Amino acid sequence: MIAVWSAMLINPSVAKRFLTTIISMRIEKGRSTTRDIAKRLAITRSESSKVLSGLERMGLVKKRGSMICPTPLGRGKVKIVMTGGVFDIVHVGHIATLRAARKLGDMLVVVVARDTNVRRTKGKDPVNGESMRLGIVRNLKPVDAAILGNDEDIYKVVERIGPDIIALGYDQNHNEEAIAKELLRRGLRAKVKRLKVQVPGAKTSNILSHVGYESTSKKCLKGNI
Repeated sequence: MIAVWSAMLINPSVAKRFLTTIISMRIEKGRSTTRDIAKRLAITRSESSKVLSGLERMGLVKKRGSMICPTPLGRGKVKIVMTGGVFDIVHVGHIATLRAARKLGDMLVVVVARDTNVRRTKGKDPVNGESMRLGIVRNLKPVDAAILGNDEDIYKVVERIGPDIIALGYDQNHNEEAIAKELLRRGLRAKVKRLKVQVPGAKTSNILSHVGYESTSKKCLKGNI
């Protein structure tokens, strides 16, 4: 039986590029059209339509009006890696972590923590609001898609993304076994992996302390400034 990738209708790397783009757009915006795909890939609508028609013949995508959706076969051709964090002051440690996570699959989806969750877990507001942090992360090279987290249930985002792998930073305070158990309970098939990459001293708290942000914030709270 001839494999889909060897059908010679479309170059495999081109097919995967289109599939990751379609999946990324559906995760971020909830939709993907021929026009949107062409704009994201910086190609003409005619070129986009031609490739999408080929992908449809291969059974990798399905057209529903103006919308383009990956089929189960198409989705199965892309390994999605998900990771998350605050990303308040993006530094070299973040970049190293994102690069390592991206290498685990075909595309990387990043979940950016909500302001409310940052306050709840860290006891203080982030320097940059969630919209700004999301915009920055979306423009980082290793990132294929980025969305905001859920205020109440972090697993709702996992259900939305449907990752194959959840990558945890080396110092993130999460219990792999507890996460794996909850994923299993909810019928989610993602595997949990702890990244080992680390850059000594690369922490947002160190940067803020160095520029005097922490001490200034405390003085403001006490009314001394």
